[in-house]
Amino acid sequence: MSRLLYMSLFDVEIDNGMGKSEFGDQIFNQIRKPNLFSWNTMIRYFAAFEAVTALNYYMKMLSQEMVPDKYTFPFLLQACGTSFDLGLVKQVHCHIVKLVFDRDLFVQNSLLNAYMICDSTIDGWSVFDEMPEKDVVSWTSLISGLISQSNYSEAIYVFRKLMADDCHSRPNVVTFMSMVSACGSLGSMDLTKCLHGLLEKAGWLELYVSVVNSLIDAYAKCGNLCYARKVFDDIQNVERDLYSWTSVISGYAMHGRGHDALSMFSRMEQVSALDPDAITIVAVLSACAHSGLVEEGLCIFESMSAKYRIEPDIRHYGCIRAYNIVENMPIEPNLAVLGSLLNGCRLHNNLELGEAVLRKIKLLKERGGAPVLLSNMYANENQWSKVIHIREEMRGRMHGKPSGRSWIQVKDEVHEFVAKNETDPQAMELHMVLEGLEKVSWLS
Repeated sequence: MSRLLYMSLFDVEIDNGMGKSEFGDQIFNQIRKPNLFSWNTMIRYFAAFEAVTALNYYMKMLSQEMVPDKYTFPFLLQACGTSFDLGLVKQVHCHIVKLVFDRDLFVQNSLLNAYMICDSTIDGWSVFDEMPEKDVVSWTSLISGLISQSNYSEAIYVFRKLMADDCHSRPNVVTFMSMVSACGSLGSMDLTKCLHGLLEKAGWLELYVSVVNSLIDAYAKCGNLCYARKVFDDIQNVERDLYSWTSVISGYAMHGRGHDALSMFSRMEQVSALDPDAITIVAVLSACAHSGLVEEGLCIFESMSAKYRIEPDIRHYGCIRAYNIVENMPIEPNLAVLGSLLNGCRLHNNLELGEAVLRKIKLLKERGGAPVLLSNMYANENQWSKVIHIREEMRGRMHGKPSGRSWIQVKDEVHEFVAKNETDPQAMELHMVLEGLEKVSWLS
């Protein structure tokens, strides 16, 4: 069999999906001298779901003195991002510098994105500032990364620089969707309205329904359901997609308007003939939970499999605050589910059930603020000895927690409040995978 035929077969098997990867691997191993395209294909495939394997292929490639190219590193950085390992990203960064790919825009954008995924804002800014040229991907990667870390004000600052006259790049649909999300998360009606006007003037709302959906969500988060509904109503029926309906249902759920959410859900099924997905069902169940519509919520929950062919997952069980349902879950409940149930116990002052839920929470590695909820329940019942016991237990095991943040708009200015934080860093790294890299002589 010719080398070219081997290459074609192995590339097809790899692209056919996870189940075919073993056949692609077998074909790859039969290639006498794999070229760079072969190595890149293997790294690219495994980078998406099996980072260690992708990095091992990179090590094997280096051991055979095959020099990476500008396509190798983006695939490799994707693998590092999948593992959320900052140390690996830094090691790959060193290789990029040694092989003089640190001026390639394609590689730089991948490096910037990897740093932001690993929550290393300082390194991300450093890469961004050192770029001799920036395209819209560079700007959007930085903005999206800042937003994912809740640095909304900083993301807006970067967006303003992007929109400046001296910047040659112009935002794309992903940039605008990220910015709308930032405005909504800040709860700033002024910023959301400004961005809405800009999008409308530029014609983006007529071109991309995804941007419109983001706008609905932003207005709902800002507390203005009238604007959210108006944006939804302005969408042509033929252009409304499932996310349009889910966004407005989520908005109603967020503000405890369960009947309106159920009405929109029913209208979606009748008018648009769209079938809900798992996210839509979460929004509807959440609306029922926040509005005390127990029977309606249980009815929808029980019809998920039969009517909609959706198997309940951890998010759906989290909306159902009934201990017997949690006990009978086919999957192990996590902190979100049990915390939701415990909060329901607090609302209904069900101390006995709250104690049972806390016993299940104690079996988890994370406990979050669950003991605080039960402590408050004991305080309401004047059981102060139990309050003291829980508080002392918390002090004994607490090593810090992530900073709590909140934003409030006063007149035209958004203020950010950050709680005191003394977090001990926790890092789970895969450095053993690349331990041999420093031993590769031709890289030294």
